Amino acid sequence: MRTFITALLFAGLSLPALAAEQEYTNFRVGLGALRYDIHPGAEYMPDGQSTGVTLMAEFPQDNYHGSRFILYKLNGEGEDVWGFETQMLLGYGLAQPGFRIHTGPAWHREFITTDDDGSSDPELFNGWGWQAGIGWQFAAITLELAATYRDPQDYRNENRRAGVRGKPDPLLTNLFVSYRF
Repeated sequence: MRTFITALLFAGLSLPALAAEQEYTNFRVGLGALRYDIHPGAEYMPDGQSTGVTLMAEFPQDNYHGSRFILYKLNGEGEDVWGFETQMLLGYGLAQPGFRIHTGPAWHREFITTDDDGSSDPELFNGWGWQAGIGWQFAAITLELAATYRDPQDYRNENRRAGVRGKPDPLLTNLFVSYRF
């Protein structure tokens, strides 16, 4: 994970030189560092220490509306989690340099390998959520911190199967660096 963060910082620091002389569209692609927490949850579910990587594509339709698609994979020991999320961005500063802030609905579909029945088949988890983010765009480079709180129903059902009590609070957090083409 430390190598990934170093590469992410290097990419973020080297791209402004490329960004200085171009005219850009609003389409951006980026990488992110992911933290995922489902608490309380079975021992094979992501916890506050679960980290991974994210690939994202975003298209602000204007300065106040946009959409984003995220692919993610957790790479922790004993964890097998991957999925995607789509987001509607409603906010300010989405298509211009400077401060940006947004919120809006999200929908996810992910696969988590569980061992609640003795097998290691991936279980499907999907549903709605609500996301929010804050960041800064310098020329073509954007740095953003974003999080999605997800509907806990699928995770609650998994907790019941695993014998874990309590309503889970699934929270997916990302630190993105993206480049606007």
